[in-house]
Amino acid sequence: MLEDQPEVVQALREQGTPALCGNAAAPGMMEAANLKSARWLLVAIPDALEAGHIIEYARKINPQIEIVARAHSDAQIAHLEKHGASYTIMGEREIAKGMANWVRAGVEW
Repeated sequence: MLEDQPEVVQALREQGTPALCGNAAAPGMMEAANLKSARWLLVAIPDALEAGHIIEYARKINPQIEIVARAHSDAQIAHLEKHGASYTIMGEREIAKGMANWVRAGVEW
C-alpha cells in the first residue's frame, strides 16, 4: 500500500498491512512499492492529471497490471483510460446506480 497520510500508513501497519508513506508521483516511490510484481493498482487520488501520470508510469513498469482509477467526470474517465487505466469508477454514477438498484429491488418504505 502506498499512502500519503502518515496516520493511515501507521494504522495499516498496525493491522499487518505492508504500507509505505509517500506520493506515488514522487521519484522512486512506485519502485519502492514493488509495482513491477503487483497485480492491481488502485488510484484514488482526486487530481486526474496527477493520476494520469501515475497510471502511465505504472503501465510502463508493469504492462500486465490491472489499474482501477477514480474519476469525477466523463472527461476524467477518458483522460485516465487514455493513460492506461483498465477500469474507471465515477463515484456519483456508482451512487446513482446503487439508488436505482435499491428501488428496482422493490424495497418497501
